[in-house]
Amino acid sequence: MFDFSDTDSGISHESTEDEIEINTPTYPLSIMDPIEAAMKPENMLDKFVEVGGRRYFNDVTVKGYYYLPSDQKEVERTYVRNHLDKIIWKGNYSAPVFDSLSLGASVLDVGCGAGAWIVNMALEYPASVFVGIDIVPLFPEDYPPNMTFLKCNILNGLPFPDNTFDFVRQAFVIVCIDWQSWKEKVVKELIRVTKPGGYIEIMDKDCETINQGIICRKIDDCLLEHFRKAGINLASGTDVIKTFTEFKNKVTIAPIEVRTYHLGKKAGRIDIEMYGGRV
Repeated sequence: MFDFSDTDSGISHESTEDEIEINTPTYPLSIMDPIEAAMKPENMLDKFVEVGGRRYFNDVTVKGYYYLPSDQKEVERTYVRNHLDKIIWKGNYSAPVFDSLSLGASVLDVGCGAGAWIVNMALEYPASVFVGIDIVPLFPEDYPPNMTFLKCNILNGLPFPDNTFDFVRQAFVIVCIDWQSWKEKVVKELIRVTKPGGYIEIMDKDCETINQGIICRKIDDCLLEHFRKAGINLASGTDVIKTFTEFKNKVTIAPIEVRTYHLGKKAGRIDIEMYGGRV
């Protein structure tokens, strides 16, 4: 849930600390220049289109669902977002997996994006092994030796055997997946690749805004219309737990955790009230 109060300007962040330095990794030209990359034989299946000066993934198999840019600006945004999430949640995860990660566990990050979360985790837990998958290859060139990336569309199934991972994590991906596919395919795959006694953690949000100004209302209406046409659940953050209850013979449902934070007039500049839930 977002709360845009008394403003229609852009979003910015003012740290509560004196200064926070956020470092993003260096990406090779073949990843950050879609036109040159698409011309190479090994990347012929990777298609990008430029709209308004931003590069977007243009794979027909996900057209209409994956609507975020695929460029350096987006990479930097995800690293900033991950940094904010870590401050708000006071850590990178909520599941009780600290001991397992410290001793050595296998971890899967579904929809890892540019790898902000998984790189952070791999550095923090060198005894564990991490795998990040995403349909768009915005992966960093340099990353810790205990992790790897794989280009993969979860709607086609996860390329791993049953009971592979101790900890499976997915964040802010449900709004890129139509609800029917989520219920019929994705949930089953997440459960299938998780070991008995392992943990699945979902972090997402409800698509609801309140106290919008004129510009925010127009943007919101456009976004919601896109979701409706794509068959995406507008209340995915709260409904996701219901899909797991259908597999209660295989999983135990943990309580949802909720965090609220403000950016803007209540905390610096723009006022945004976001509710994110972890299952």
